[in-house]
Formats: sequence, structure tokens, C-alpha cells
Amino acid sequence: MTARSTALAGLMTALCVAGCATGGTDETSFAKLPANDIARQTLPANDGWGAEGAGTTGGAAARAGDIYTVSSRKQFVDALKRSGNSPKIIRVQGTINLSSDDFGRELFAKDYADPAYDFEAYKKAYDPNTWNRQALIGGKPPIASGPLAEAQRRSYLKQHNVIQVLIPSNTTIIGIGADAKIVKGTLYLDKGVDNVIIRNIAFEDAFDYFPWWNAGDSYSTAPNNIGCQTTFVDDTHGPHRCNGGRWNSEYDNISLKGATHVWIDHCSFSDGERLDKLYPPNYAAPYNQPEQKIAHHDGLLDITNESNFVTVSNNHFFNHDKSLLVGGSDNQALDAGKLKVTFRHNIFENLRQRQPLIRYGQVHSYNNLFTGARSGPPYTFSYVFGLGTSARLIAENNVFDLGEGIAPADLLYYYNYSNTAAMVDKGSVINGKPVDIVKSFNATRPQKVSEDVGWTPTLVSKLQPTEEVPAYVRANAGAGKI
Repeated sequence: MTARSTALAGLMTALCVAGCATGGTDETSFAKLPANDIARQTLPANDGWGAEGAGTTGGAAARAGDIYTVSSRKQFVDALKRSGNSPKIIRVQGTINLSSDDFGRELFAKDYADPAYDFEAYKKAYDPNTWNRQALIGGKPPIASGPLAEAQRRSYLKQHNVIQVLIPSNTTIIGIGADAKIVKGTLYLDKGVDNVIIRNIAFEDAFDYFPWWNAGDSYSTAPNNIGCQTTFVDDTHGPHRCNGGRWNSEYDNISLKGATHVWIDHCSFSDGERLDKLYPPNYAAPYNQPEQKIAHHDGLLDITNESNFVTVSNNHFFNHDKSLLVGGSDNQALDAGKLKVTFRHNIFENLRQRQPLIRYGQVHSYNNLFTGARSGPPYTFSYVFGLGTSARLIAENNVFDLGEGIAPADLLYYYNYSNTAAMVDKGSVINGKPVDIVKSFNATRPQKVSEDVGWTPTLVSKLQPTEEVPAYVRANAGAGKI
């Protein structure tokens, strides 16, 4: 080899180590990053529950061979698998569509659907006006069963295996620039996953092509509908006239199910252009209520199944119905002592409910901005904070700009049926007026919320005066503003 060839080969090697593809355009790019690069930033000390113990460092210690720049689903998945649980940094460039094949072709319902699945036939088979006439099991209509239900399940699993991406421990996922997106799928942090940072990415449209009808979801034989009763008599009298039943979808934009030490920062979350409000109810009365419309999206961000030590900061959550969960069930006793989550400096905009809904967790929500209206758009406001079994919420210096017709007590929904939830509210401003949400609720509602939360936040970055919150959050929250 000549001296010129040797020099050229050395230059090409250096360039590839610095960021070019290794082995073709389908390969993932490696890159070197200086110690002060934003991708190596860790959660600051005392910045919420995610800073507990050793804190959250993600992939900050990644070596050059564990730093990737990715712009497709295949590159993204390959990078995660290649580094496993070693510290790694995944830099997202442009838009990654998780509902796509290894060649970048987008996949739709027809690509996932089992040959035996037909939505119109499925809808007809489990129409509660006929299905609920069957003998009740435990006071509820039976779960959908039979060939169509099995075909729905097979279709769901085929989509699930493509669009749900498992995130391992010791990972930083960060968007490059102001336009990084991950769409039409779920980042899934399973039990045992620890130490993950996700920053500067817009998440959109985790769309479930195969939602299923659960006739027993929220079903009640209370005589709130004319003709409702537990035994079938005729077309107008029987269990098929009772209230309940919901369409259930699977996918969140990000789902934590047992993960610990997670920092989610400067991201945006929404349904994109396929809002669930665009899809009408499928059944006739009494099963045509707004909450019984078909739903193709689950949550924007769900933190469940004993997840713990999470900080959610500087994010923009918007245009969604059932928005955020901390705790997935009122009967998940193993969540007790876990689900410690901090929400700070986020904007919650045009959301219907669950900002968040809390069960069991010790949650600190401070310096957040909540906006919306009783008449929408795109969703009619229902409530902000939902309290379930053993919730322990401390809310401080939050601002609520929610338009006319919304009273302070409307911000709180008491899911709890055993009077075990508690909440303290300080420094709230609602439509320009200072108020205490808990005291307003207790003064106007038959149920009473305890203020004995039993804990005091110690991991607090900086509690801003309430009057500074709107301008700060609008300027800083969301992807592209890091």
C-alpha cells in the first residue's frame, strides 16, 4: 500500500469512528462524544425521586463503541441489542417509525391482521346488546371468547412484537436537534430495568390497530338505565340494558412496568393526527356514551407494576384522553412503598383526565402548568389529579389555566372507595386566583380527602414562585427546547 493509500485508509477509519455507518446504510453509526456533551448529562442531585440513592446516570459512561446515531427502527433495535445492559447512548436523528419493517416500510392493520380477523364481525359478535344477554359471571358479562376473539389476540400479538421496543438498563436515548421523533410504538421498560434517561424526543401516536371490547369493564347492574337487571327478560329488560363496557387498547408512548431510576426530560407526548375523538361509538344505546367510544391509544406515559424513583421534568403532554398513570390498579398491593415519582415544570395541555391518576405512590407534582377547557378542543376537560387506593400526593406551586366553568374542586377526582388516599396542596393558582384544591374539594364534595400524606419531599431541584411558572414552562417544556 502506498503512503497516500495508507493515509486515506487512516482518514476513513477515523471518520467512521466519528460517526459514519459501519458496513452499509442499514448499519448503526458509532460516534465519539466529549465528556461535556449533552448526551452524557445525568440527572442532577436532588432533582426529584429519580435522584434517590445513586441517582440516574443512564448511559453517561458509554464507551465509543456503545454510542450510536440511529434514524430507523432497525438501527434503533439493533443498537439496543448490541450493547445490552452496558452503558450506551442512542442518539435519535429525524423520525423513527416503530411500526415499520427492517426495510423501513410502514406497517398497517392489514400487515398485522390474522386471516381470521374481521373487525366488523368482531364488533357484531360482542355487541353488548346481544352478548350481555348471556349468564353473568361474577356479576359481569363474560370476557369475549371464541374464534374472533382468538383472531383478535393473534393480530394484536403480531403488532405488539413489532412496535413495542424493550429498553435495557444503563441507557440514554436522546434526540439530536429540534426534530427528533419516535412514532407509532412504545418504549417499554420492564421489571428489573434500572437507570434510563430519555430526553428531547417527540413521541406520537402509539396506535393500537386491534383494540378489544371488554364488556365487564366498569359494568354495573345498578338500576341507572331503564330496564337494567341481572337476568334476561326480553329485549328491553335484562343485563344488556345495564351500564358499562369499554374498548381497551394496549400501547403507551412510554411504559414503565417495574423499572427504577428513570429520568424523562424535555420530551413531547401526543396522539399526533389520529385522535381518539375521531372514532365514534360502535354500539347503540346504552353503550354509546363518550367513554365507550373505540380507543386506539392507551396512555401517554404509564408508570406501574412497582416502578420506582422516577423524575418527569420539562415535558409537554397534550391532545389525549387517559393521559398518565402512576399505579395500574387499586388492587396491586405490591405497589405499596413504590411508585415514587416527581413531576416538575411540565405543561399538560388539552388533556381530558389523569394528569396523573395515582394509586399507592408518593408523588410530588410542582411548578407544572395545566391548560384546557370544559368544551375542549380537542378533548372536554374532566379532571387533573385522580386519587386511587393509598395515593399520597403533594402538589405545590402549580398553575391551572382552565377557562370558565371549572371550579377548584373539579380538578380532583376521588377514585378511592376505601378512604385511603391523601393529598396536600400548596400555592395553587386557578384561573388567576390562589386556592387550596383539597380544602375546596372537601368543602363541596361528600367524600373527604385526608391531608395526612405521611411524607415530606426532600429531593427538590428548585421550587419556583407560582407566578413565574407559566412563562418558564412555556419557554422550556417539550422536545426541541433542551
